[in-house]
Amino acid sequence: MALYTKMKQIKTVVASSLFILVLSITYSASAEVWIPEYEYAGYFDSDGIYTVVGAVKNSEEYAVIPTVQFSIRDGDKLILESYPLPVAGPLKDIPFKIKFAQVFTENPVLEEPKVTFVQSTKDYTDIEVVYGSTLFKHHDGHVSGFIMNNGDSPSYNVKVYALIHGEGGKFMDVGKSIETIEKIEPGEKKEFSIYPDPQFATKVSYYSCFAIGDDMVIPTYVIKDGGKFNFRYKTEGYIDTIKFDDETNTMSLFVRNPWPMLSYANIEFPIESQFQKFTVYQNDKQIESLQSMDEDTWHIVFDLQPQSSSQILISGFGGKDETDSNMYYLLGIIPAAAIIAGIFIQKKKKHQSDNVK
Repeated sequence: MALYTKMKQIKTVVASSLFILVLSITYSASAEVWIPEYEYAGYFDSDGIYTVVGAVKNSEEYAVIPTVQFSIRDGDKLILESYPLPVAGPLKDIPFKIKFAQVFTENPVLEEPKVTFVQSTKDYTDIEVVYGSTLFKHHDGHVSGFIMNNGDSPSYNVKVYALIHGEGGKFMDVGKSIETIEKIEPGEKKEFSIYPDPQFATKVSYYSCFAIGDDMVIPTYVIKDGGKFNFRYKTEGYIDTIKFDDETNTMSLFVRNPWPMLSYANIEFPIESQFQKFTVYQNDKQIESLQSMDEDTWHIVFDLQPQSSSQILISGFGGKDETDSNMYYLLGIIPAAAIIAGIFIQKKKKHQSDNVK
């Protein structure tokens, strides 16, 4: 099992897109941050799951963290869900691809989205997709190319997203690079490749690509014992419907990974006791997870399978703060195990990447 073990928060990097923004025919959230109608669509993917794709455009002079509220009319039922997105840099876009497994009718109606945002205080370095012959669309519909760090400091955990267009420039899909780019030094190039949903493979005309640092930590809270329990999470997927059960001392959340590659979720809880032991259940079945402690925070990390939707339950809140030599021993070996697992993961990911190529 390839567990994501990089536990420390790192910079989010946003870089230039490959095309000029068109500012007409939009769904407006405000005059500055919105989703264009021509870059917003819903379809049933190759697995039969209703999928909404698009891009939020930021015309502000500063970076923002947008949240999109989606509205889908599914027969006589109205589905309303909100998702925070990674940081959109000044005058940049942030694509999204979200799956709604709860849509059951054959002809759902995707209604006008709503976008809200807050200003981000993150710093950015200059990561760009390289133009020219190295940006190449292959016969099977996927694209490969390179990104370059034009800044003066390293960038971390970089992903490349793409708006995928068909004949006549029609927007069809959103894709995401399959490689793990944990670090890119100033002046360094890194290769990437992006695949569309299989049903679009023969229809792809061109890609509009964006290099984006994915490592954004999203703050949120849940009502626990009658008050706010603040925590954070970091994931390449999406998390919503977060609830806490005071009777069982468990937290439930719904997690989606819309991308065709293994992903992860890193949940960061404040430490209530040094002797807490968290257990993660996926669809009522216990799954493997990593637990580590960093300053005043517990990190709980687990895998998200490709193109999956899962109900997650986390137990272990309210641990007793009492001396336990076995717990001290576990707290000592978990960070070491994480380091060993990290080495194994990178070798495995490299092997998977080589196989893809």
